Amino acid sequence: MKFSNNTRFPGILQAILFFIPVNIYVIGDWLASGIQWSLFRYQQSDQGNSLIWFTNDIAYIQQNLLKGRSVLATECNLFAAFLMILAFCILVFALTDKPGIRIKYGALCSLMGGICFLIADIIQYGILFNGSSGFIIPVGIPVIFIAGIWMYRTNFQSTNLEKPDEPKIS
Repeated sequence: MKFSNNTRFPGILQAILFFIPVNIYVIGDWLASGIQWSLFRYQQSDQGNSLIWFTNDIAYIQQNLLKGRSVLATECNLFAAFLMILAFCILVFALTDKPGIRIKYGALCSLMGGICFLIADIIQYGILFNGSSGFIIPVGIPVIFIAGIWMYRTNFQSTNLEKPDEPKIS
């Protein structure tokens, strides 16, 4: 069964969201700065440059290297990354059967991921994204919201190009 190109676009859009920076941040009084994507972040500090994957954050929590609100913010970021991956998987499965409803579920997961990223930013840096722990600019979160809302509101239907549906005889 082949589908029209419009059912492929949400999966492609969700994959593109992995390459858009979610946040640009500064820790403390310029002790470190970096760019965060959904699955990893690049950080520069006086100790050197680091590429930190979301799996490293899991290890940091398990080893008690993070304290206070940083633990809760990191857990929100991890949950957001999980939701973004889940959204992508759902959108890939939408190509096989029932694309309309699955695309809506994928869009909802993507939107919830954006909300979790936003909550993590507020937990770590405050409601104005600026505090004693530094500041953050959530550049990609509005893009996640726009993509999620667009995918949810658009009516994606599959088209069977091999043969039309035959009437059922009862």
